[in-house]
Amino acid sequence: MRVYLLNPPADGGLNLVREGRCMQRTSTWTAVWAPISLATSAAILRDKGMEVRITDGSVEELTREQVSNIISDWKPDLVVINTATSSIEYDVGTASLVKNAYPEAKTIVLGIHPSARPDDCFAIDENLDMAARGEPEYTIRDAALAMRDGSDLGNVLGLSWRSDGEIHHNEKRPFIEDLNALPYPAWDLIDTNYYRMPFSGNRFLLVGTARGCPYGCSYCTNKVYYGAKVRQRSPERIVDEMEWAGKEFGIYDFLFWSESFTTDQQNAIDTAREIIKRGLKVTWVCNSRVDTVSPELLRTIKEAGCFMIGFGIECGNQDVLDSIKKGATLQDAIQAVRMAHDAGLEVTGHCVLGLPGETKETMNQTVEFAKFLKIDYAQFYCAVAFPGSRLFDQCNENGWLDTLDWKRYEQNFSVITTPRLESKEVTKARERAVMRYYSQPRLVLHNLNKIRSGSDVVYFAKTLKNYLTHLR
Repeated sequence: MRVYLLNPPADGGLNLVREGRCMQRTSTWTAVWAPISLATSAAILRDKGMEVRITDGSVEELTREQVSNIISDWKPDLVVINTATSSIEYDVGTASLVKNAYPEAKTIVLGIHPSARPDDCFAIDENLDMAARGEPEYTIRDAALAMRDGSDLGNVLGLSWRSDGEIHHNEKRPFIEDLNALPYPAWDLIDTNYYRMPFSGNRFLLVGTARGCPYGCSYCTNKVYYGAKVRQRSPERIVDEMEWAGKEFGIYDFLFWSESFTTDQQNAIDTAREIIKRGLKVTWVCNSRVDTVSPELLRTIKEAGCFMIGFGIECGNQDVLDSIKKGATLQDAIQAVRMAHDAGLEVTGHCVLGLPGETKETMNQTVEFAKFLKIDYAQFYCAVAFPGSRLFDQCNENGWLDTLDWKRYEQNFSVITTPRLESKEVTKARERAVMRYYSQPRLVLHNLNKIRSGSDVVYFAKTLKNYLTHLR
């Protein structure tokens, strides 16, 4: 049984991160993320005795013709296709490419969009055979095993599938309770040289620390993919994986992959202490809510090699913050950023413009609030009503969506027009916010001070170039 796992080539040269709820241009983070869902699925399939192969067509800058040639030559039984909402038509359309290259192959898609709207995917391409809904790894495993053994696809939990022109939606799959049981991602199947940290250019990998989020932010799609219940990996297992990545691949830089690393503060502290106990010389970044940190936690993760923490600031107006069910306050944000800076951490703040209830004034308040906080890196996004979020349902019910052209559903653009604000005003406001924020002299000097050598100049230039594409 051969399984080919594919991150499709860039659509028109536009590189995207396709990883759970993080569906965005690589320019958003100025870095490409290694495809952890594909790599973890590959490891599980390999443990079942299957031949597996991964192509990250985006970072490898492959053409569709080159991918077609790989499929034609290798002749996989199953092709697993990664997706994002803004590229969903292009991604799902890969199914026809697969069939044209090797008609015997079956195709399955994974991601937020197939989880929330599987029928969309089957309508896009008649050659699509299956869709994994929700957490994908075990659904992909069981679908592959059913194919290999000739058993009924109707018994595969979490699977939607096509048979004789009819679409079947199987029972929902329970979320994986024991994340420690998952194997390490099959990073040996990708070229890790493609995945580099901004500014430093160091190779980095993602390390999953937890899945699930209990909070109710209306714009988030996480629950349709990883659910509301928080499931933690043990500190020992997390640090084991970091140690393994260093020994196997010579990689010591990491992005902690979870909805919020600090949801369980004690688990976060214990993970940091485990790194310290083992004396690992690693650096890493994580994300957090502003109301789930403490001075002790921040000092401990700093000592363990964390150099940056990302906070969901969202907006600078409490009424708007309350309307999206964030469950945090502006004062929480002020305290969290201050404590992080006091601990010696850099801070990335994620800010969203154009949420329901917003006005030009409240969007300006968000920019000014970010400046007041003195965030080291501010990310300004347009609010996107991704399918699978309560925001999508709200906007759809109220007639606030300009279009259902999924290509427009990315964080550079707004497609939400409310009684108070037109979408084009939001898109322009985001562009102005980026320029206003990063033209501050303190930030210009802060970033220039990162240059220590000639190689730093090269990666600084690449980082800047990538980020400027985020404005278009």
